[in-house]
Amino acid sequence: MTFPIPAHYAPAYAVHDAPADAVEPPHPALIRNKRGVADPAKTWPQHSVLNIALLNMTQEQKKWVKHNINHVGAPHTNLYFKFVDTANGDIRIIANNHASSAWSKVGTDAKKVAQPTPTMSIGFKGSPANIAATIQHEFGHALGLKHEHQHPDQPLAFNEQQIYEDYEARGKSPWQADHNILQKLTHDKVSVSPYDQNSIMHYRFPASWLSNGKPVRGR
Repeated sequence: MTFPIPAHYAPAYAVHDAPADAVEPPHPALIRNKRGVADPAKTWPQHSVLNIALLNMTQEQKKWVKHNINHVGAPHTNLYFKFVDTANGDIRIIANNHASSAWSKVGTDAKKVAQPTPTMSIGFKGSPANIAATIQHEFGHALGLKHEHQHPDQPLAFNEQQIYEDYEARGKSPWQADHNILQKLTHDKVSVSPYDQNSIMHYRFPASWLSNGKPVRGR
C-alpha cells in the first residue's frame, strides 16, 4: 500500500463533491497485497466499508480531502470509502485552520476513540501541495500504515546527534525523535514490501540529518 506522491500534489481535474452515500469500490481484481509498512494488528478487515466523517470543514476543504483520499486510497486498497454527512464515522477527520501540523490514529485504533471525537486532524494552513501531501500521509496512517523511513530494511545512516539537537530546538523530546524517525520497526511486528524512498509515508530529511550529507527529498 505504498502511496507515491503526485509530482505537483494537486488534482489534474476538477473535483466534484460526492453525495454522502457515494461508495468508492476497490478494483474488482484487487486483492490485498501488503505494500508499504503495515501493522497487521491495526489494518481494517478486507472489503470493509469505512464511513468517513469530515468535521468543521468548508465545502472546498471537503472536496480537497475527498479527492486526495480517493486518488491515493481507493485504487490501492480493497476497502470501500463512504463519506457521511454526520459527525459519526469509522474515521473522523477534523480541519484545523490555524496550523499546518496533522495527526491520525493508526488503523483500527480509531475504534478506541469515542464518537464523535476526531480520529484525524488536518492542518489547512499551508500551500495546496503540502496540504495534499499531508492528507495522503495521514490517511495512510488511518489505513494502518507506519512510516516508510522506519522500514526494517531502510538503509539510511542518520546523524542522530543532529536530529536530537534539532528536535530539542523545536521543543520536542529525544523520545519523539526516536519514535517518529530513528527507531526501525521489526519484521515480526509489521508486514512490508521492499523499502520505497518515494512513498508518501516517507519523511523528507535535510542533508544535515544524514551521515552522507545527502538530503532525502522523496518525490
